[in-house]
Amino acid sequence: MKEEACRVITNTIIQGRYYLMKLESSHISENSKPGNFVMVAVSGSNDPLLKRPFGIFKTDPPYFYIYYEVVGKGSELLASKMTGDLVMVVGPLGNTFPEYENENILLVGGGRGIAPLYFAIEQYSGSNNLSLIYGARSKDDLLFTEEIGKFALKEKAFYTDDGSGFTKGQVTTDIKEIIERNGINITFSCGPDKMFESLNSEIGSLGISNFVSMEAFMGCGFGICYSCVVKGSDGKYKKVCSDGPVFRMEEIKWQI
Repeated sequence: MKEEACRVITNTIIQGRYYLMKLESSHISENSKPGNFVMVAVSGSNDPLLKRPFGIFKTDPPYFYIYYEVVGKGSELLASKMTGDLVMVVGPLGNTFPEYENENILLVGGGRGIAPLYFAIEQYSGSNNLSLIYGARSKDDLLFTEEIGKFALKEKAFYTDDGSGFTKGQVTTDIKEIIERNGINITFSCGPDKMFESLNSEIGSLGISNFVSMEAFMGCGFGICYSCVVKGSDGKYKKVCSDGPVFRMEEIKWQI
């Protein structure tokens, strides 16, 4: 982990309010693995003061990519960055999805949660049998499906809450059938907490290994400020930034 000024190579509108930013950093691009994140200073001043966390979407040394949605002041400032601009970035931070070989792994993504999973597909598809479930509110929120289609996945299932563009449903709609059909023994997932709660209810007792990459508001990104704590199943609190963001599903106390 280190802080450095990273040059913006491109900052592309993918669709609507969604952007993909390409940044230059040999250190971050060469040392990142699926699940890692970075803290980005969206402004050159102290307004806003805090950096923002972003999961690493993919790497292509000396470049790395972050995928983000414009939802407030911070992300609006990030969207205004132009080619050649410098932004201060700390990373890579956090832990990662575990590395396996010759396993049947199901990736489950909700909305912007596709970011670390896309990275995992790139990194792990050559040594494992991967399947994917990817869901979002509508077709306008379900991006990169064409790019994902180029990977050699055993099965791909896309869902939208409103049924636009893809199958109407949620990531849990057919998950048990997909797990059985593909002999899944491990899952990696990333998305909102409500999605994790539903996943835990559906597959938490199946006897397979489930790993979740959690999203949280962060002030520092490395365990000092305690702004990103979640309650563990043992009653103790865990810091998403430094204890995670990847946890075994059973480590977290899920609310239904």
